[in-house]
Amino acid sequence: MIGGWSAAKLGRFFQNQPLAGSFTPVACLEATAWNRSQAASGLLVHPRLVVTVAHAVMFRAGSQLFAAAQVQVELGNVRAWADAVVVPSRYLENGGFVASTDLAVLRMPWEVSGPLQPPVVAESPKDGTATLSGWTLMRPRSQVSIPVTVSVGEDGLLHYPATDLPAFSGGPLLRNPGPEQPEEVIGLHRAFHSDTQQGEAIPFSSDDVVEAMQALGFAV
Repeated sequence: MIGGWSAAKLGRFFQNQPLAGSFTPVACLEATAWNRSQAASGLLVHPRLVVTVAHAVMFRAGSQLFAAAQVQVELGNVRAWADAVVVPSRYLENGGFVASTDLAVLRMPWEVSGPLQPPVVAESPKDGTATLSGWTLMRPRSQVSIPVTVSVGEDGLLHYPATDLPAFSGGPLLRNPGPEQPEEVIGLHRAFHSDTQQGEAIPFSSDDVVEAMQALGFAV
């Protein structure tokens, strides 16, 4: 359990369209604030919620962290702008330096409407094979999936051989538990360590998503 969430409303600088069309649960994100922008990825886990890593939607000004002014979300051929974001309070209290709290949840203006079954959140990560999915940095951005072998470190984070994929931050690690079972998300990609050539992901639970939903005003 991460515990405690801080909410921020995001501005709407563009008109949102009804969220109907051809969807992919792996979201393409672009956060902006002032004259700065950063690209990332995420995952739709609820008709109105996208999970990603906190540093994808936060900006640093000196020693302070600020939520993005706007976050554009693309889901397949549909584009919208999130209207609120929550991050763990402990992430802010520690200046964004505690990796295990690097999680954010974005609220969409409406529920998506389309043939979509978001992956379920695994209750516990395990060593084994998984698929890392995200969106490339180069435009036009495209979705890519990479098979990886995951191990759970002593720090509780997930580790796997990887290359530097900056716009993959927030992209899901998905595990296929078996035939005719829905995919499970076991974590979100958050960093690449060039010294070890290892990727790093933060695990989270369905309880974390429920707490975030409550902080965003959902009756759960």
